[in-house]
Amino acid sequence: MARRLKVLISAYACEPGRGSEPEVGWQWALQMARFHDVTVLTRANNQPTIEPGLAALPSSQPRPGFVYHDESALALEVKRGAQAHKFYYLLWQHSARQIVERLHRERQFDLLHHVTFAAFRWPAAIWGHGVPCIWGPVGGMESVPLRLLPWSHPRSLLYEAGRSIHNRIEASPFYHLPRRAGASSLVLASTREMSRVLRKHGYAAPIVSAIGLHAAGTAAIPHPAREGPLRLLYVGNLIMLKGPDLALHALARSGTNATLTMVGDGDSLAATRKLAARLGIADRVCFRGRLPRTEVLRLYPEFDVFLFPSLHDTGGYAVIEAMSNRLPVICLDCGGPALAVQDGCGVRVPLGSRAGVITGLARAIAGYCRDRQRVGREGAAARGVIERDYDWDRKGEQMNDLYQKTAEARAIPGRPAAYTGMGTTARLLRRLLSLRGLAAGLATWILS
Repeated sequence: MARRLKVLISAYACEPGRGSEPEVGWQWALQMARFHDVTVLTRANNQPTIEPGLAALPSSQPRPGFVYHDESALALEVKRGAQAHKFYYLLWQHSARQIVERLHRERQFDLLHHVTFAAFRWPAAIWGHGVPCIWGPVGGMESVPLRLLPWSHPRSLLYEAGRSIHNRIEASPFYHLPRRAGASSLVLASTREMSRVLRKHGYAAPIVSAIGLHAAGTAAIPHPAREGPLRLLYVGNLIMLKGPDLALHALARSGTNATLTMVGDGDSLAATRKLAARLGIADRVCFRGRLPRTEVLRLYPEFDVFLFPSLHDTGGYAVIEAMSNRLPVICLDCGGPALAVQDGCGVRVPLGSRAGVITGLARAIAGYCRDRQRVGREGAAARGVIERDYDWDRKGEQMNDLYQKTAEARAIPGRPAAYTGMGTTARLLRRLLSLRGLAAGLATWILS
């Protein structure tokens, strides 16, 4: 019989109704409270949103307990004034370690779990307490291939190049990723790319998507086969790494009369508008700007296919929302979207040359234009994938299985900095890598 555990969840980002990482932290906390006695360590800044969220839950729903912690008022001012969110996160994790130690002395946890931030490049407060711990799902190892870097957009090019270099350094044998994985009883990867790198270091790293939704809360109404132009929808930030230029080139090359509605804003909006005009498709591309989430959710049923050519996206909330609304998805074969878009519910275009990617996207658009019955068939299959793999209640059950196995194994790793058997040469190499990693990390932080 499954044992009810005493669990501490570390969720720096944790707020209901905010989407993205805050929603991830909130949902994992609620799900695991169904099965275990859960304490959530999160920011004091989140309390004004969390407390009303807890009060709004049905009386029958188990509730996690929350411990709120933030840095000094001065640190908060620096964070807000200088937009030093990442630096503040590092400070928070450092001091949160002491909070975890105190809570463990008081409550004697069976398991510790870090859920947000869900990027592998950041430290966590759960390591080194003599308790089995789960790290993740974590992602972030997804990088833009050299041939697809945004060479025409210098700022994006510098950011993506710096990020890719930083990823390689972090994943090197003597740097952070293997050390952090070794300090965890279980590492969960949110993408195939992340799992692949962890496996190279000898860690099994099961793939568990970090994101989910409540399938019952979205309409499952079948879409009729519509006449007229195929209606494509894109929802997301209009920035280079999301591939809006790839979407427009593919639409122009598809040889169809399909239309594209783009919902979102970003530093590439003006360039994307100009590109649509230059390609002669401005009359078939509608820019709706940034819309409230409630309005976006009402939009999905009005479209036929979701187009999302993101070059690296660990999650992709818009993708699973579209799939839940019975839209097949055209995406690139990378990151979180490629994990969700399984065979028979969309098209995953392989990464390759820029021309090859655009051609692949264009063929996918043309294929749906020719076969409108396929739109309905694959849309129904997309909904099935969400109900099976991305519904929060199902994900909670899957995570509970991992909790039970991890607690039963009683595998207690050492501290993340603990290295044994390192010779002089290895220590010198690690020191050199640390200097490079520091430089790359600062460059990435400044450019972001």
